[in-house]
Amino acid sequence: MRHYRWILEVQDDDGRWSQRDGASMSNPLAMSNPLEYDGPPQQVANHLRDVFVRTLSGPAPGPRAVRVGVREEGEPGSGGAQAESEWSRE
Repeated sequence: MRHYRWILEVQDDDGRWSQRDGASMSNPLAMSNPLEYDGPPQQVANHLRDVFVRTLSGPAPGPRAVRVGVREEGEPGSGGAQAESEWSRE
């Protein structure tokens, strides 16, 4: 089982983005949310996106957009998410 960290960003109807704990996709150290998942980074990002969209869409209308970034723990990198997935109701 692989270990990942993820960050969720949500856009409201006024176009403002908010992140969990003020983190951002460009700062992988801020990705403090652990997750175990048996799959590659893009599959993890897509799965989390689908879960968050279903969860946050009720009651309607929910967020205007959702963006999820993931990074596998222990992966060297120059920063940022290893994989990202987005959804928008527009």
